Amino acid sequence: MKILHLLLDHNFVKGPRQRFEQYYPGQNIFVIHSTKPADTLSKYPDGFIVLDMNLPENQAKVVEICRREGVDKLLLHGLNRYQPTLVRDIKAQNSKLTVYWMFWGYDLYETLSYEKGYRLIDDRFNPLRRDCLVKPYPILRYVKRLMNRYRPDAYKQLMGMADYFCFWNKGDYDLLKDNFNLPIRYKFFAYSANMPGDKPQYMFDLKERTTTRIMVNHQASLYGNHSTIFRRLNEIDPDNSLEKVVPLSYGIPAVRKRTILEGRRYFADKFLPILDYMPREQYFDMLQSIDVAIFGQRRQEASGNIIHMLKNGVKVFLRNDNNLLKYYRDKGYLIYSFEDDLKDMESLKALSLEQQKHNRECYLANLIYYDDFMPQLFEEQTLKA
Repeated sequence: MKILHLLLDHNFVKGPRQRFEQYYPGQNIFVIHSTKPADTLSKYPDGFIVLDMNLPENQAKVVEICRREGVDKLLLHGLNRYQPTLVRDIKAQNSKLTVYWMFWGYDLYETLSYEKGYRLIDDRFNPLRRDCLVKPYPILRYVKRLMNRYRPDAYKQLMGMADYFCFWNKGDYDLLKDNFNLPIRYKFFAYSANMPGDKPQYMFDLKERTTTRIMVNHQASLYGNHSTIFRRLNEIDPDNSLEKVVPLSYGIPAVRKRTILEGRRYFADKFLPILDYMPREQYFDMLQSIDVAIFGQRRQEASGNIIHMLKNGVKVFLRNDNNLLKYYRDKGYLIYSFEDDLKDMESLKALSLEQQKHNRECYLANLIYYDDFMPQLFEEQTLKA
């Protein structure tokens, strides 16, 4: 067996390499798509092939690698516009190739928004707002096609080429199947899991809490609906008594700019944007000061932040449309609906110590281990959620 991984230039690509080499040593080829190879070569000093995959000559190099190495498993770590031609070329020389879509999220939800009218953005389209032009409003589909910036055409092709949808939340697979007539099958997969015997990371001592600090979203996300959250907080906290921490150190610049303007207008000195990148340990230390977190996404996003907060005693609100709300409730967590539960200042009361302990116990009872899915990942069967 030989496995080709097609990855985007992203901060967490080193983790998958470590785990796949652990479970399938010497069987992996990792190709990172980057238009700035000079910058990424220093980030990935060994074990990765870094190429601008938009260039036909580089796609030809990868096809030749697949032929020479006998690649029979292709893993798409997130979908990209360059991939349909490459996947077709690789399949043309190996009819037994199996394609695995290692799901991230943006690829499905962007396609659902443009193609199916799936509502992800609360605010109506307003061409006078700069950030509206980067958000997936269905009305922009034809404009983006004219500008050659429309990605769902490539995503739909790739969805039809994939044999397996690989993710830990089966709710996204069900959403895919409900909206697209595809024969794709489901496999359980998680980028971040645990090794047997390892102590779970970043678990802090639980403590009695009085709400003084709220966090809104986790980045300058296209889907964060910051305005909706700000308006609700302004209504239920008219005295502006609570601090509002808003991470904006990464994400979309136009969203960041708009969010800063709105946050300052609503909350003045109680608006605390995070604009500079924090090392992982420093960020998690900061999260210990958060008593309540509100996520405005109407889609699955920010799961790493959410589970970190749930296990460490933070009260979390999600949107009803976000299938993570059902996912975590099905696992037994105490987690709250933005639409149904966030009504007044009493709603923002922090979790009791007993409630925090309940969520900590849920976390420990639902730990995911690599051994539970990695050894069986390439077996030709549909795995249970």
